[in-house]
Amino acid sequence: MASTPWLLLDEFGFYQRLAALPGNTLVLFGQPGCSACRAWRQLLQDWQPDGLQQLAYVDVQQSMALAHAFEIFHLPTLLLFVDGHYHGQLRSAMQRQSVQQALCTLLASPAEEEP
Repeated sequence: MASTPWLLLDEFGFYQRLAALPGNTLVLFGQPGCSACRAWRQLLQDWQPDGLQQLAYVDVQQSMALAHAFEIFHLPTLLLFVDGHYHGQLRSAMQRQSVQQALCTLLASPAEEEP
């Protein structure tokens, strides 16, 4: 994946914009005041994990309804979408190898239903 800027998503165009993106999109739900959220954004952009075509960000302060729809209670939360469809939550330590392994495992697993 080339170094691309984060796609900013909100609750109004979330599904339409994701549906238009082919491949694998990792969506980070966070907020500006969250230091872990900022760290994850920077690391993911720097690492550019294999298997991802797009990185996207949702500010939960601006899109509370979307965060509620996905039952997001802890920040940051990383959700994987494949061809615009929810695939599951990425759970990983903040280490490059751990992120890559968790992403590969999630991609190899069947898609999940949205919360």
